[in-house]
Amino acid sequence: MGVLEGIRLAWRSMSRHRLRAFFMMVGVMVGISSLTILYSVGESTKQETIKRFKRMVGTFDTVIVRPGAGRMRGMISLTTAEPTLKFEDAQAIASEVAEIKQVAQVQNAFDIDVQYRDRAATPAVVGVSANWLDLRGDEVTEGAFFTNDDMQSLARVAVIGMDVQKALFPDENPLDKTLRIGDVPFQVKAVLASRGAGPGGGSLDNVILIPVTTASKRLFNRDYLTMTVAQLKDPEDSETAIRKITALMRERHRIAPSALDDFTITSPRASMAQVTQVGSTLSKTLMGVAIIAMIIGGVVIMSLMLIAVSERRKEIGVRRSVGASRRDILLQFVLEALVVSSLGGLIGIGVGLGGTRIVIQLQNLPHIVAWDALGLAVGLSVVIGLVFGLYPAWKATNVDPVAALRV
Repeated sequence: MGVLEGIRLAWRSMSRHRLRAFFMMVGVMVGISSLTILYSVGESTKQETIKRFKRMVGTFDTVIVRPGAGRMRGMISLTTAEPTLKFEDAQAIASEVAEIKQVAQVQNAFDIDVQYRDRAATPAVVGVSANWLDLRGDEVTEGAFFTNDDMQSLARVAVIGMDVQKALFPDENPLDKTLRIGDVPFQVKAVLASRGAGPGGGSLDNVILIPVTTASKRLFNRDYLTMTVAQLKDPEDSETAIRKITALMRERHRIAPSALDDFTITSPRASMAQVTQVGSTLSKTLMGVAIIAMIIGGVVIMSLMLIAVSERRKEIGVRRSVGASRRDILLQFVLEALVVSSLGGLIGIGVGLGGTRIVIQLQNLPHIVAWDALGLAVGLSVVIGLVFGLYPAWKATNVDPVAALRV
């Protein structure tokens, strides 16, 4: 008997016993659809997490220096930061660490009222260097970012985020308008492109950027920084750069060899690696659950096929009596298991793709088709048919045709 003839016989048997064939397919369908949904949603979640993380930190080719030696909790601002990180420290990092391309200086505060006419808001007010956009990869949709000349002249200019524009300028163009940060007037020079929500869910658009020199001298009246962002010439040199920055900062701050640092250095690249590792572990766990469901489906196939072998002893006896060999019987039952598991797998893939689309739309995740998961699903459905169909097929070959015809 050829393979095509075996498939025809398998299809005829499934047509005669539709309910049994359906239950044989259900286990594989559940496993394949679960695998498709969980893997695809896991990949979408990981990509969205990376996207949001990058929105928050800008680029991964940076090293961030903060005051406080890791003792600070939450978002550091001028009201909570220890005054240990100076402007001169940032300048020294830029000039003395060969692995650093450029350095941005940052002062920020979160408790300052901002007003325009009768409207008010309380966004994050951040003083930054003129190279902030270049370093972080952000963009402006209107106007132009402030320049080094604005930094030197202590210009009172501001670049606002989308949320600030909606709160203070809902019905008018904000460019060249004057708002008050605290009691200090600032002219709106540009509007930042939207960055959406950060990893914690908070908006990254509720922000106002001003020149860090203006912030230090005319608004905050503070001579220390809340953060220094150093961009690397080569992202692979992050460990070397961190080691050199640590040595430089300890020397500048006259920290004894046995004393703890009074600063903290972090790398978004390392943090992103941890986030990605957690996401990968979760994806693997979910895939394991789906594969277990598929194995259970395979056990169901084997159990129902064993029952079918008992019920079809007379059919097997008739086929043997008219010349079918043990190999023909083996091939017939293996092909039945393969057809059932393959159909279940194809239906499961269709259900999985539909379920993935629904989950992604509900969670506002990027649509990602995990082709490697689909390939794995197809392969597993075939393997399950073979593995769990072999034993019932072997049992069928051992049926005594004479005894079967006497039944």
